[in-house]
Amino acid sequence: MGIGNIFKMFQPKDKVFFVLFEKVAQELVDMSKEFHESLLDFDINDDTMLQHMSDYEHRMDDLTHEIFVQLGENFITPFDREDISHLASGLDDIADFMYASAKYIYLYKAPLDPAYTEFTLLIYKSCIEVQNAIFNLKDFKDPKAVKESCIKINSFENLADDVLSQGIVKLFESGDAIKIMKIKAVLEYLENVTDKAEDVANTIDSILIKYA
Repeated sequence: MGIGNIFKMFQPKDKVFFVLFEKVAQELVDMSKEFHESLLDFDINDDTMLQHMSDYEHRMDDLTHEIFVQLGENFITPFDREDISHLASGLDDIADFMYASAKYIYLYKAPLDPAYTEFTLLIYKSCIEVQNAIFNLKDFKDPKAVKESCIKINSFENLADDVLSQGIVKLFESGDAIKIMKIKAVLEYLENVTDKAEDVANTIDSILIKYA
């Protein structure tokens, strides 16, 4: 029996998971877009961006909680329960580390490093591909497109590794120990966001291998 026929056997209840995953993906795209655009015109004395990042993170927590509630209430799921759990947790981690990055930018009050916006652009692009992958994963409508998005996310993570190493090298040239400590910590948080996006891509790729 083909995968399309198998999915036709599912009751409508299982569709709730993709509805929730698509909402999560949209939140990540919106969150990462605002994060990047806010740092392009940043004012340390205006904490609007931080408040918005906190709001996004709380909405993500609520959506993640709802996914786990539905996982406990529904017998029929679109793919393995363990995979749903890993995917939901991984998506939430992206938001958590994005919010943490924003928070420490404000807490440390250090001058903005040029690498910050390089990272946030890569994060935004990664979130767009996460959204594309989840959209095309629904009913396994386009496995090739899902795979392509996962490859792009992995490439963005590789670029982020380069941004981190180059950023730290330039940072140490300043000779300012306090500045180095503060900015290095933020850079590492930002790089962790791309790591979490790569984790999500790997989870999606694993799902694809199992079912497509």
